[in-house]
Amino acid sequence: MIKSDKYWVTDGESFYDIKNPLNSIHFNWTGNYSGDYIQLSNAYFETARTVIAAILNESSGHEKSDEWFFPAIYLYRQAIELLCKGLLFLIIPKKEMPDYLKKYSHRIYDAFNIYLNTVGDAISLNITECVWITNYLENLEYIDANSNLFRYPIREGYLSGFKDAFLDIVDMANGINQCYSIMYKCVPLNYNPLKYSAEIDLSTRTDVLYFASHGIRNCMLYDSPFDAGYYPHIQGYSKLAYFLIDRMPKNHCFFLPIAFLIRHAIELGLKCILVSRVEHGVMLNIQKKNINSHNLYKKLWSVVKEPIKYYADISNYDLSLVQLTDKYLCELSKIDKEGKKFRYPTTNGLEYHFKNLTIDYYQSIHWMISVFNFLDGCTAMMEMAYDYENQIRTEMKSEIY
Repeated sequence: MIKSDKYWVTDGESFYDIKNPLNSIHFNWTGNYSGDYIQLSNAYFETARTVIAAILNESSGHEKSDEWFFPAIYLYRQAIELLCKGLLFLIIPKKEMPDYLKKYSHRIYDAFNIYLNTVGDAISLNITECVWITNYLENLEYIDANSNLFRYPIREGYLSGFKDAFLDIVDMANGINQCYSIMYKCVPLNYNPLKYSAEIDLSTRTDVLYFASHGIRNCMLYDSPFDAGYYPHIQGYSKLAYFLIDRMPKNHCFFLPIAFLIRHAIELGLKCILVSRVEHGVMLNIQKKNINSHNLYKKLWSVVKEPIKYYADISNYDLSLVQLTDKYLCELSKIDKEGKKFRYPTTNGLEYHFKNLTIDYYQSIHWMISVFNFLDGCTAMMEMAYDYENQIRTEMKSEIY
C-alpha cells in the first residue's frame, strides 16, 4: 500500500501544478487517430509486461501474485482493445468511426471481425493465426464483454463461481500476451509489426482463463467477506501504480496507464467506504443505487462524505482534511469523471483528451496518490469503527441474556 505519510492532501495543490519544469510531459497527440490509439495501446501493453515480469520474479510470498495479477491482466485487455480500435481507424472512414466506437465499445471480438472481413486477403495474418485470435477474442468477450472482470470484486462477474480457486499466472499471461502479439502484426510498417512475433506459439490453447491446482506462484481468487471483496483490488491497483512510477518512460502515453491505476484505486476505495457496515454509514438503498457508478464526486464521494465526517469527528481527527479532499475529488472528477480519459486518446466523438496539455509528471501522480491515501485512511477508520460497534453490540446482547 502507498505510504500515507509521504503524500497527503494539502491546501492549494492541483493536478495541473508544475513544481519542476524538468519533470514536464506534453500530450503531443499526432492527430493520426490510428497511430495515437496504437501508441497508447503499446504503452498499456509494455506496462502489463513489466508487471507480469515483476510477479514472476517474486521469490517468495503471494502479495504480487494474488494482488497484482488482476490489474496486470486488465492492462493487457485494455491494450488489446486500444489496438483493435487503432486498426479500425485504418479501414473505416473517419466520419463513421464515432458510431463504431460507441456501438462496439469494449466488444473486441466483434470489432476485430469487422477488421478481418474488411481487409480480406490483404490480412497480415495466416489462416492459423486468424483462427487462433478469433477463438481467443470470442472467449474473452464471453467472460468479459464489458471490461469489468479484472477491475472489480470477483463476486460481481464470471469468476463469482470460482471463489478460492487459483488462476495459472504463466499460462494466462502467455495467452493474452500472444493475443496482442498476433493482432500487432496488422499495424502499419512504421510501427514495427513483427516486434512481438517471436513470442507467438499457436499450439497454445485459446482459453483466457487457466486454472491451477495449487497457489504456488499463482493467483488465488480471494473474496474478502468483510469489505464486499474490494480489499485485494484496492491493494493491487494502488501498489501497482506506485511500483510503475519510476519504471516506465516519462511521456504522455505511459503516464496514462499509471494515472488510470491510481484513479481506479480511488474509485475502489470510495466504493469500499460506500458499503461499510458501520451504524452511521450510507443507507442500503443508496448503496445499491450508486455502487456501479464511476462518477467519483457526485455519486460516490458525495454520499460517503457525511459518514466520514461523523466518524472522524468522534475520533477527534482533523475535519479540515475532509474539505480538502472534497476539493481534490471535485477537481479529479472534472479531469476524468467516468474513468475514460486515462484509458483512451479520444472521446467517441474523436475529441482528444488532454489536447496540448503540459503537466508535471510527478506532481500530477503524487497529487492523485494523496487522494487515495486519505481515502485509504478513511477505510481503516471505518473498519475500526465497525469493530468497536460490533463489540458494543455483542456486550449488550450478553448482558440481556
